Amino acid sequence: MQRNTVILLSSAAAAGLLAVGTIGYLVVDDPEQQVDSIELTGVTSGSAPSASGADASGQNPPSSQSVDGLEQLVGELRADGDDDDGDDTDDWTVSGVEVDFGPEEWLLTDPELEDFDGNGTVQPLLDELRGLEGTEVTLGVRYEADDDRDDADVYTINGLAFRDTDDGPAPWQNTGGQTEADRDTVSANAAEAVGEGARTVEVERQDEDGWDGWDAEVLDAGGQEYEVILDAAGEVVDVRAED
Repeated sequence: MQRNTVILLSSAAAAGLLAVGTIGYLVVDDPEQQVDSIELTGVTSGSAPSASGADASGQNPPSSQSVDGLEQLVGELRADGDDDDGDDTDDWTVSGVEVDFGPEEWLLTDPELEDFDGNGTVQPLLDELRGLEGTEVTLGVRYEADDDRDDADVYTINGLAFRDTDDGPAPWQNTGGQTEADRDTVSANAAEAVGEGARTVEVERQDEDGWDGWDAEVLDAGGQEYEVILDAAGEVVDVRAED
């Protein structure tokens, strides 16, 4: 099935095209076509617009942000989490494309970035994504370097900046400002998080996509196995029982 690529243009560039407010949309039939820089109007990385695009005062922010080389992916956001409890973390799709919002370990740290779901409150990122689940979203993406075009990194969500487009660090990458814990400290913190009588049986350093942290396997007093995720400083991020 052919999938159209939608390029988001500024109002000046969209003259003569279909206009929606101050933003025009051009539908390109060839998904392999190179995409030039695009201009997103009404985007401020520090504010949280409402679903209508207005800020808390009811006014549309006048500033704009230049975004290089992004393609627009439009479709229903779906969570493809396969946990037994139905929870989702890093597995999301839009129009059959796997979209990457960052490593699971980082998502579980509850980072707060923007009001992506437009409910007026900036919540942890996973809550924002779950608020958008089942709705149509417009993502600014860059596809992975292969010919399949079935997975992409996300840079903007409904016009709001998600990550730096100019080769800067992703929001989950450690820029060196965090004190690093040693393995013994990580092991002790992981066991304490599970409970009295627990013991850590394995500790591994994790650095997926530049996220810096630890993954520990812990057995409780009754022999139940737990996975404990910790950040680079040894702070516990998430504890979950294994099957």
